[in-house]
Amino acid sequence: MPVYDTTNPILTWASGPNQKAYFFNQSWLDFTGSQLQQNINEGWFQFIHPEDLALYQSAQAAEKPFQLDIRLKKHDGFYRWFLCNAVPSPNSAGEFSGYFTANTEILTQTETDQKAIEERFELFLNCTNDGIWDWVDFKTNEQWWSPQFYELIGYQDQEIQPSLDTFKRLLHQEDAPKTIQAINKALEQGLPFDLEYRLRVKGGEYRWFRGSAKVLHNSEGRVVRMTGSLSDIHARILAEVELKAARNKSAQATEVKNAFLSMISHEIRTPLTSILGFSEILIESGDDPDTLNTLEIIHANGEYLLNTINDFQDLSRIEDGQFATEILECCPATVIDNVRNLLKKKAESKNLQFEIEQGCELPETIKSDPIRLKQILLNVVGTVIRYTEEGHIKLGIETTVAENRTHHLTFKVTNTGMGISSELLDHLFAPCSLTDVLVPDFGVGTGLGLMISNQLIERLGGDIRVDYRDQSGTTIEFSIATGDISKVKMEKVSASKRLLEIKSSKSAHDFIKQDCRILLVEDGIYNQRLINFLLTKAGAEIHILENGQRAIDELLQSQTAGDPLGEIYDLILMDIQMPVLDGYTTTRQLRSLGFTKPIIALTAHAMTHDRQKCLDAGCDDYLSKPIDRRKMIQVINSVLQRRAKPNLVTK
Repeated sequence: MPVYDTTNPILTWASGPNQKAYFFNQSWLDFTGSQLQQNINEGWFQFIHPEDLALYQSAQAAEKPFQLDIRLKKHDGFYRWFLCNAVPSPNSAGEFSGYFTANTEILTQTETDQKAIEERFELFLNCTNDGIWDWVDFKTNEQWWSPQFYELIGYQDQEIQPSLDTFKRLLHQEDAPKTIQAINKALEQGLPFDLEYRLRVKGGEYRWFRGSAKVLHNSEGRVVRMTGSLSDIHARILAEVELKAARNKSAQATEVKNAFLSMISHEIRTPLTSILGFSEILIESGDDPDTLNTLEIIHANGEYLLNTINDFQDLSRIEDGQFATEILECCPATVIDNVRNLLKKKAESKNLQFEIEQGCELPETIKSDPIRLKQILLNVVGTVIRYTEEGHIKLGIETTVAENRTHHLTFKVTNTGMGISSELLDHLFAPCSLTDVLVPDFGVGTGLGLMISNQLIERLGGDIRVDYRDQSGTTIEFSIATGDISKVKMEKVSASKRLLEIKSSKSAHDFIKQDCRILLVEDGIYNQRLINFLLTKAGAEIHILENGQRAIDELLQSQTAGDPLGEIYDLILMDIQMPVLDGYTTTRQLRSLGFTKPIIALTAHAMTHDRQKCLDAGCDDYLSKPIDRRKMIQVINSVLQRRAKPNLVTK
């Protein structure tokens, strides 16, 4: 069935009874590329194919309507098939006086398909924001650019020559080499082309574009065509540049913040070592009540300052995404009694009573982070003590089961009196960043403790609630997940029994478990005196040097031929920040010289990465300042025990 092109104009003519034509429409003249005079009478026969002319004349002689498929010659010299519809034209008497003829082009199937493709391509060009280009003849640089291509670079259609040479002139000089190289590589290897580059648009400005293209191969595998698209990505590139600048600025700010925090931490922790250490020694050995009260105030304020620094560092870790918890089996009763001992003195200093109410038996062990649980309790209960003026504070503990059947420990902190106002509680629990509290109001505290506690409680699988009542105090209730405790033994331990266990445990850690000669490398004279006093009292023999270079020189000079380096010492306590030669460098040099005995780092730097830096330098363990006496002795015992095990196996 033939297909007719109804989108093109219909060619018409009119003829008289003698078959001589006298009228032709403009479409006929445009199609044939002829003038009217060339067609009058029988002149138009020249445009009918010779094989079809006789058939047409025979049909016309019958003086009846007819339809014929005939070929008509277009102005380009090629014949096209037309359906010729001729109807008689009568005169006023009703007699035959000629024909009126209309001709519609007949399309072949190939032509129909091609026309449909062209229509779809035109629709595609009108619907896309991308510019399209086509390069058919590689013998020339001439290309075809779509109207949208011109629009993207600011020109009207065909305003500039569409060619590879024009494209090269528009390319930014920094992008030209790699872009041309990529195009040549695509042509040579038949690979897709995809690249971002800048083009100079009309007016002289450069804008970012993304060019993509594919190549077409012939049956022999040779590249014969390259067609591609152009997309405007200028806004995206500018946004990426701004985002990168913002990230760099944020990274620089984080680096400055961490450096500042590390410096402040070091400068405060260093003197706190002496303040807390010597005040603790005097408290344990003093008898005069007034003196003891003064010392306890000094010690308590030193601990407050230390806790503030720790809070700053915890908040920094939270902001940097480095805040971690370690879930392990632990004894909740031990954690609670440690908190009782620490907070009881704080409450008594304000003439407040502090009580712990254990509503039921507690599991012997739970799965949680004991250090973080202790931090939460100290922060929450400590805040309530700080804002309670009279009466008492109670800490209630019980085991609970949530709706999803998970086990929890629930803690309820209550106080008497006016309580903590809802406005103050909202402030204390409000999320904040480190920059919000760099200049805290020390009259009311930084408030970091409760905000950090809130984060910790969430990480330990619980939540926190506050109930404020105007005249009858405040209740803060929070819970933590414990893991499955359905098969764990429950216990109700008395305070006196647990206190005895803690004291026994502490006394066991007050002494170094073997004869030990320790080299202390520390430049601070007060820290030298404190650590020397503590370790001598714990049973060790101490030798002190003030910097790393002195330590290396002395170890080399005292080395006996054939003996390992530092044979006379069992362990080195190495301060990290020292003049002449710091602890990192000293440790690395000692290890390279063959020193194999334990080295424990002493540092006032207490950020997350500082411990790893010490271990990477060759230290066996790490102690942060201010030095905790029991922890220091515990770490020394642990390190010596670990070092001793391989020797026993060897022997």
